[in-house]
Amino acid sequence: MIAKKYQDILSKAELYVLSYPGNFECMNFKPMGFEIKEENRLSCMSLKNERFYDLLHSLDSLAFGPEGMPMDKWVFYDCGEMPGGVVGLGVRAKDLGEEALKEYKIDADYEGLVPISMYIAIPMANGEWFGHNLSSANRVLKEAMPGLGLVTKALALQVFQIPTMLGATQWDSKALEIHLQLSDMELLSTYTPAHSYKNTMTYKSHYPLAGLEEALSGTKREAKDWDYLHPAEDEAFSRKIQERIEAGERFKIVGRPIHKEGETFYPIKKI
Repeated sequence: MIAKKYQDILSKAELYVLSYPGNFECMNFKPMGFEIKEENRLSCMSLKNERFYDLLHSLDSLAFGPEGMPMDKWVFYDCGEMPGGVVGLGVRAKDLGEEALKEYKIDADYEGLVPISMYIAIPMANGEWFGHNLSSANRVLKEAMPGLGLVTKALALQVFQIPTMLGATQWDSKALEIHLQLSDMELLSTYTPAHSYKNTMTYKSHYPLAGLEEALSGTKREAKDWDYLHPAEDEAFSRKIQERIEAGERFKIVGRPIHKEGETFYPIKKI
């Protein structure tokens, strides 16, 4: 049973997918029974969707611009839309408040769909997928939708039909609350010099349908038995675990982050 707050979000917003049309035959357009209408199955190569591309770019800037990590539009196209796709929720322009209209730079004559959340996933060579971007416009909506990011990722995983996902996320990212509500994470790296932000983890998670439904039930996944509490800001700790991973040890995060005395810790268990 999906909790009422997520059902409320899905009653107010519309699901959409943006991708190369050749990918559509591999997608599930009724994730958990919530249908993506045909008019919201958008080609990333069509002229008629030009305004929507701009709005997606605005959404990305809202979410990641302040962090110094916004994407150029070519990154959307080359790295996300063509090989994989973008799934999210949107509302009609008339239903947005003044602040959102201003932030998105929406003209008065635009009446179409405005993306308020998105999840981008990219297929990998071995049949697994890589989670590229999760974001929402909650901070500028006239009525915030708690849980918007969580329901977006959960449904996107079903649209793409992804059983196993890899991702890269900074240890201090608030998005980890969402990712860890959906599943535990095996840590493939805990300190990543190849990334612009070295204190980045690379993880692998598994997403059976039953787990996604449980994540949306309204019950928080509490941290299980752990061996270490990883302080989010402690790069030295990240490097030590990374060295142990490279020596052959395996670890996973076994529940949502723990907050105490103004700090955030991640419960890590040796596999």
